[in-house]
Amino acid sequence: MLRANGLTRGQLWRLVTAQTGLLGLAAGLLSLPLGLALAAVMVHVVNRRSFGWTVRLDLAPEVFLQPLALTLGAALLAGLYPAWRMARTPPAEALREE
Repeated sequence: MLRANGLTRGQLWRLVTAQTGLLGLAAGLLSLPLGLALAAVMVHVVNRRSFGWTVRLDLAPEVFLQPLALTLGAALLAGLYPAWRMARTPPAEALREE
């Protein structure tokens, strides 16, 4: 549909890649506080209640950067095939399907 409105293949490729990258970044940023909260509950509540001991919760920057990079990379990798398919689909065929 966008190709029929004048987007080139390269522009469509960049648009789809940017969208999947932003979705991956949003998922990564939202997962950080939720993962931290879950880890705190597991360490301070579940371990103490189930086993009678707890461990120190280590909050190194690498612990936060690695999952963020992983979600961003996974989202970009997942967007490659749809971007390739959209860029190769002729505009007339896309309009017939819409």
